[in-house]
Amino acid sequence: MNVKDIYYRALASVTMVGLSAMSALAQTSGDPSAPIDFLKTARQKASSSALNASSIATGGNNAGIVISIIFAVVGIGLAGISGVKLYKSSQDDNAREDAGRSLAGLVVGSGVTILGVIIGVVTTYMTGSGT
Repeated sequence: MNVKDIYYRALASVTMVGLSAMSALAQTSGDPSAPIDFLKTARQKASSSALNASSIATGGNNAGIVISIIFAVVGIGLAGISGVKLYKSSQDDNAREDAGRSLAGLVVGSGVTILGVIIGVVTTYMTGSGT
């Protein structure tokens, strides 16, 4: 046995005794019903929470309706602007706008509007939130 090893052995022994004393104190001084009370409180908070399947479905449905309305409005705007430009280019022979781009914008805008309205109506009535 070395003299240098005695210091490390004593330090390890004191550490182990201290840890076992802390663990024994924690077991005897704690309230045994604390985990059960914590679980009851957690269950009460979870049951009173608004985060459940029906509120998530309602929120998702509302978000879907808003998104479809946004697509419909953007599509109407794109189709309207493109229609006005197409009309101006057809009336003026010296018009700088290209009729092909205006026609493509009109078609794309109309398609976006139609998809937005159809998806919105189908989503609303197929999920039963529109009745």
